[in-house]
Amino acid sequence: MSELGPPGRLSRGRAAAALIAASYALLGSLLCWSRFVGLNHGYSSDELMTVRDYVTTGPHEILVGHYIPNNHELFSLLGWATTSIVGESGVTLRLWSVIPFVAGVIIVTAWLHVRLGALSGLLFLFLATASPLLLDITRQARGYGLAFLAMGVLVVAALEAVRSLRGSTILAFCVAGVVGTWTLPHFGIAFAATGLVLLTKRELRQATAIGLAASLPAIVVWYAPHLDDLVSSSRQDYGARIDGAWIVTAPIDQILMPGLRWIDEVLVDPSLGLLGFVAALGLLIGSSPLLRARDSALILGAGVVATVLTLGIMRTNVAPRFFSFLLVPLLILLSSGVAAVLARSVSTRRAGVRSIIAVATLGLVALFSAPYLERVTQLPREAIQDAAEAIRASAPASAPVLAYVPYPRDLEFHLGRRVETPRTPDELRLVCSEPREVVFVSQPWLLPPVTVPCTERRGGRHLRFRQYARGEEV
Repeated sequence: MSELGPPGRLSRGRAAAALIAASYALLGSLLCWSRFVGLNHGYSSDELMTVRDYVTTGPHEILVGHYIPNNHELFSLLGWATTSIVGESGVTLRLWSVIPFVAGVIIVTAWLHVRLGALSGLLFLFLATASPLLLDITRQARGYGLAFLAMGVLVVAALEAVRSLRGSTILAFCVAGVVGTWTLPHFGIAFAATGLVLLTKRELRQATAIGLAASLPAIVVWYAPHLDDLVSSSRQDYGARIDGAWIVTAPIDQILMPGLRWIDEVLVDPSLGLLGFVAALGLLIGSSPLLRARDSALILGAGVVATVLTLGIMRTNVAPRFFSFLLVPLLILLSSGVAAVLARSVSTRRAGVRSIIAVATLGLVALFSAPYLERVTQLPREAIQDAAEAIRASAPASAPVLAYVPYPRDLEFHLGRRVETPRTPDELRLVCSEPREVVFVSQPWLLPPVTVPCTERRGGRHLRFRQYARGEEV
């Protein structure tokens, strides 16, 4: 017998280590490929609003001008600084979301691997990579990747703070809280709620109080010019309100479920039929060993619950992507819960109902995300830039451009000239009465369908552009 242990056990240990390393390499490669490929596609409408109205206009408009939720201020400021040096580029701006997101996934995965084991780390890496919602929004020139990184650091730092009682973890926690709140204002709700949890630890109370006291003025000064706009923007019409009757299930059916299947435009419509899925996910989350300890349970749950309750009480209209940074604690709980269920099944040699649920959950995530992953990386979210390039290449500069699209300024941005916007049937019929060549652009899946007969006449030139919208190719 070797001093290192029986030969059979040693070989099995090496085989397991090799399998774990190969799994990390495979999932890590998929994570990077799915985020870095195809970043040169044209901007979508939300990206264009951020870039056109804030990034290209500079710090004054970003920090002092009129505020709307499209202005993820820290992202906009970083984007402006970068474009001032290297020039405006979709790839350059999107890297400010992609790189922080990948870094956030790596940080949380590494923490789970060290603290709870390889299976938890691999499952989190898989879920964060495969999530269709995260795949969509973290590749955009917006601040969702920054917010994901900030939440990852905030949660890991808070968990390590209660474990090690080191002051440096409180510093990391507060820096992450400020960065996240400078990017998305409602991030501050989760930051404050988690800070209150840390204040309950006597050994951390002084350091946490100092950190929060320093963070508060940094956030207030940052948003001071926009306080009125922040209040008014909370009453925006876009999105939907959290149904008060279902607020208890909202962390799962309004945050976690949309993260596992691409649902971004509106919240999930709560119903009794969803309770089975909510219960299944709740069962897996409830198996997480992190919920057995009071401190870790409160840290992972406080931000989610406080944000849902605050926005629900305020009757704020929201969409699932507004909650995307809260997927960090929920995916930590889900991955560690699934890992615990699978580990118990292997050790006891009994599959059981929970193991079947665990495998089925991962299978469904893979089933829904696999085709979408290819679609997002190979197709633009909106083909407005492609249309502008085709117009420049095939139509004379004197030809008027008539656009039946919801956001004509987006086409003007890429085309570099004025676009006319017919809206009524009578105005659209004028397209056919034009004596000269005209260009007609439409997005019929976004606006009520109309008939423009002359666009179907023989001899007309027609171009179709493939893009994806609401999770489906069009």
